[in-house]
Amino acid sequence: MRAIYGLPLNDSQLDIFHQCTGRESYLRHGFQEATVIAGARAGKDSRIAAPIALYESIYGGHQKHLSKGERGTIPLVAQDARATRIAFGYITDYLTHSEILSSMLDGEPLAMEIPLINRMSIVCFPSTKSSLRGWSIPAGIMDELAFFRLEGSAESDAEIQTSIRRGMVQFDRTRLIKISTPYMRSGILFDDFKDYFGKDSEDVLVWKASSALMNPSLKTSRLERERRLDPERYAREYEAEFAEDLEAFLPLAWIDAAIVQGRYELPPSEHSFYSAGIDPNGGGQDAFTISIVHADGDRIVQDVCRGWKKQRGQTMNMDAVVKDIAAIMKSYGLNSGDGDRYSGQWVVDAFAKEGIAYIHSETDKSGAYLEMEPLFAQGKIEILDHPELQRELRLLERRPRPGGKVLVDHPRASHDDYPNSLALAVTKARRGRMDFEPAACGERIVSNYSWWNEFGSFSRPGQFWDS
Repeated sequence: MRAIYGLPLNDSQLDIFHQCTGRESYLRHGFQEATVIAGARAGKDSRIAAPIALYESIYGGHQKHLSKGERGTIPLVAQDARATRIAFGYITDYLTHSEILSSMLDGEPLAMEIPLINRMSIVCFPSTKSSLRGWSIPAGIMDELAFFRLEGSAESDAEIQTSIRRGMVQFDRTRLIKISTPYMRSGILFDDFKDYFGKDSEDVLVWKASSALMNPSLKTSRLERERRLDPERYAREYEAEFAEDLEAFLPLAWIDAAIVQGRYELPPSEHSFYSAGIDPNGGGQDAFTISIVHADGDRIVQDVCRGWKKQRGQTMNMDAVVKDIAAIMKSYGLNSGDGDRYSGQWVVDAFAKEGIAYIHSETDKSGAYLEMEPLFAQGKIEILDHPELQRELRLLERRPRPGGKVLVDHPRASHDDYPNSLALAVTKARRGRMDFEPAACGERIVSNYSWWNEFGSFSRPGQFWDS
């Protein structure tokens, strides 16, 4: 905080400054932009974001640059609406528990806004908000910046930063604070680290520190346990290191290009051959999902994306879910669907009771994802406008495995139920289509009839002969 505002540093503070910034000299002028890359429980919200938002809104003197009737805004932007409430809670607590600060309140704090009597407001925004344009912004906080691109659009971190900077133009002294635990080696957070860490820039200060350095109250024994359990994630979550071996499975621009905005489900058509992928509930907070797709020339089109999830404090009626899924599949002329082997025999028996063959996929989850990847790369897949599917696709990670193989999976404490059912459906649709290339149809017709007879791949028997 002293470095951000250009306050004097004693010798021990200078040692910390050099260690956390990589700089040789300390420029005592303060910084209009500061990027803080720190581990979990480092006090990023309670000791950096909240105090700066309060100081700038109450003591910053920014109201003198506002026009008559204009109100200044201190945006607090986090990766989603839930995350905004964390820092917002600290700010509200500081205000309401201080006699001096509470006198600045212009009425009671609202759910997402704190209005002050000096024509300033602290307002929460999720990173999914497309723009902050039109606001007068003397200072802003971008909280957990590394994850904006996973929750919002492919360029949401850059778009939001541009909007905040645009709103700062009328003020002679501004403050933009970007704080986050690191994630992938991409986006604004990594760009700031690459461009400004260890460099004596007058414009941007980059501060990088471990959880233990920022918060000495953390127990060493507890941190060591985290290190033993998962060394790679420990380096990212607590040592504030960008992941060396981690990359997004699908570039965000590919996902955004595949989404058909405003399309939520397509009705059945007698002219389409459908394939279904099923991801049964594995317990906990997993969803039981189904995707149905069809081939349209060399493109794959997603028709259905549905999911069932256990409600808090309740158990999921698996038989009822299977019955619902079976009804949806039959409406698209399907009597079989592909799924993984994770759920064992119970799911096979449950679908069999409803007249649906649950077929264990020939490929594992990573294989299905990798088979789907070229369709996103080539712009040959259309997916529904489904927020959970989009979010889980953005979170998928690619990691190397021994022997040169690739693992595609979700991060710890996240899910990939919707993408998994999509990948299984896409894999089945692509393989079914390749079986019926015109040049090969004559020599394969008998074997494919037997294949249809066993697995029920077609919507109706007549469609086989039509083909």
